[in-house]
Amino acid sequence: MSKLTLRLGAVASAVALAAYGVGLLPPRVAGPAEAHAQVRGTQVQGRSSDQAVVLESIQRRTSELRGLTPRNEVARQTLSPDQFRARLVDELNEPDSLESIESSRRLMVALGLLAPDVDLYSLELDFRTGVVLGQYDPETKQLYVISGATNYGPLEQVTFAHEFTHALQDQYYDIQSMMPKNSDNSDRDLAVSALLEGDALITEELYQSLALTRAEREEKRRQERNLGSSLNLDRLPLVIVEETYFPYTEGPKFVVSVVGQDTLREALQSGVGYGPAVNRIFQNPPKSTSQIIHPEKYLRGVNPVEVRFPDLAAALGSGWKELRKDVLGEIDHRILIQQFVNRDLGDRASAGWAGDAFSLLGNGNQTAVVVSSRWDTPTDAQGWFDAYGQAMRGRYGSNLQVADQRPGRTLWRTPDGFQLLTMSGTSTSILIGDTTDQVTSLERALGEGATSALRPFAPSVDLLP
Repeated sequence: MSKLTLRLGAVASAVALAAYGVGLLPPRVAGPAEAHAQVRGTQVQGRSSDQAVVLESIQRRTSELRGLTPRNEVARQTLSPDQFRARLVDELNEPDSLESIESSRRLMVALGLLAPDVDLYSLELDFRTGVVLGQYDPETKQLYVISGATNYGPLEQVTFAHEFTHALQDQYYDIQSMMPKNSDNSDRDLAVSALLEGDALITEELYQSLALTRAEREEKRRQERNLGSSLNLDRLPLVIVEETYFPYTEGPKFVVSVVGQDTLREALQSGVGYGPAVNRIFQNPPKSTSQIIHPEKYLRGVNPVEVRFPDLAAALGSGWKELRKDVLGEIDHRILIQQFVNRDLGDRASAGWAGDAFSLLGNGNQTAVVVSSRWDTPTDAQGWFDAYGQAMRGRYGSNLQVADQRPGRTLWRTPDGFQLLTMSGTSTSILIGDTTDQVTSLERALGEGATSALRPFAPSVDLLP
């Protein structure tokens, strides 16, 4: 589920938000609309034909609210938590998934985001089993609702509306093309996921406000509180929690910022869909988590810089190979500071992010990492440089030794090996290796071959209705 581990390219999911303490829409937009409630007493138990009628009703109302008419039938299935866990085990045991989990573990350990003794496979399995309420799989076109109940209560109904919205998104905009399976840009994928989930959450909120009675909404909140009470997010690595919930916390805010609060108010008041406004975003989806965090960058067409690497494995010598090349994005630059200092500094230090690339390299048990980042201004680069130094002191404390320090360049000796932080103009780099020779070789290779494409600015588009 984390973009540093398993991306959401294969499935679009509804997760339990109660434990994270978030609402779906900004307070000035969200709110009940009792006068428009159209569904009454929809908890169904017993005959599958009765449940089918309810689900057809939910599909029809969701389609109206979202403003998209279904093009195809959607296969749907209710899974018990045990059935979902078994399905998830099969997914995690696929060779590509196991390889992704291991490369992600090595990367997060090197960056200090995960303790070396953490079993990331078990952590992913237990966490996803605990938070996922439903899934839509764009590969199989199958919709799942995960529930241990024998009837479809309000939470299951709203979850179904959420996942059916994903099915509509897929039928009109092809989720797999928006989030390619073998993508090497997880930051862009997470931004697209924020659009998908933001849209689905807003549609879910509209459905809840316009199709459920006051009593059903209260019952849904009770169901959510029960789910939230069983989740202990404090025991989980920060990166997994932050990335998992990013699409659900930031996605709705991004969509509302782009389409305008008036569009949502009109949908709540009239009971009709807000589709035409949000469809424009799907025609030009966001390209980075930075655009999600700062919608004004999206609206101005400020796209991320592409960073290219030379052959870093060759620079390290025989036996080395690149295990993964990807993009951290603004969110992970924030987390690198937040993990060891605080969220406020993380927000400020990462806000000027303009682009990056990272390379994870391996040779047996040896691991090396290069993160090369670009910033909007030299001042932003300096801010990141200083904040990362503070994070290193927070991470290692008295065990951190400065091996070499010059303007724009600090080499540390740590209990894990060596780290080099460099800055030049609007560029910074983090180089991690077991020895000074490895770090020096990577620095030399970067100096000889690291390049950046010119920052692309998309043409201005009229996104507001």
